[in-house]
Amino acid sequence: MPLWAWDHDEARVREDRSYFAAHHVNDTFPARGATEHQRTLAEMVMTVQGAGFELLHLAEHPQPFWMPEDEDAAAAWDGRLPNALSLLARRRS
Repeated sequence: MPLWAWDHDEARVREDRSYFAAHHVNDTFPARGATEHQRTLAEMVMTVQGAGFELLHLAEHPQPFWMPEDEDAAAAWDGRLPNALSLLARRRS
């Protein structure tokens, strides 16, 4: 969620963020200024495989794993952008 703009009419990456940045300061609730490290989907998958795991399932989901209760829905949450992912892997024998 910290990557997407909270605009109500346009689903987009915030102007002060980058999908490829290694980290950013999260100014949203509940982080309020914490530095967050981010990885691309490719970096996560390659790390899992590089650690000797077999990828069994990978999916992106339009629903965010958390939405603030007191905020209006942002366009980024309307199903056009990935907001969560699921990954299942097992160690190769």
